[in-house]
Amino acid sequence: MSTISTARLPSQSMLKVPPQNRLTSTFVKCPSSLVSRRNISKTFGLKASSSNFRASMAVYNVKLILEDGTETEFEAPDDTYILDSAEAAGIDLPYSCRAGACSTCAGKMELGSVDQSDGSFLDDKQMEEGYLLTCVSYPTADCLIHTHKEGELY
Repeated sequence: MSTISTARLPSQSMLKVPPQNRLTSTFVKCPSSLVSRRNISKTFGLKASSSNFRASMAVYNVKLILEDGTETEFEAPDDTYILDSAEAAGIDLPYSCRAGACSTCAGKMELGSVDQSDGSFLDDKQMEEGYLLTCVSYPTADCLIHTHKEGELY
């Protein structure tokens, strides 16, 4: 004796994949219990926090005061590291590891806020004093940051 079962999937667990040619289109269906929102976010290049899924993109103004006192300003999306946004705007900043494990890209924030939870080098006291690593800092508000601050950390 055979049985037929029907499973219903919520529409949010359906992903449309861009067609490879003009003749076909592909849908991938997967139960939400098999794929976490964090994994989907990483696959599609989105930023997701552990407590709240967020696929929107806010854009903030980031003003940098460089080592020589020159001021420069650019727009930075909330899902892109400040270092990457600066490079996209044609601004050269120091960096080494790009993983938040060293202090080469250190800066000090005068105004604003960032999410630098991806970093591991700075301690809580340094972050409370306003230090940040541009290679692992997402802007969460408009920011004013003094760059080239590695020497002040030691």
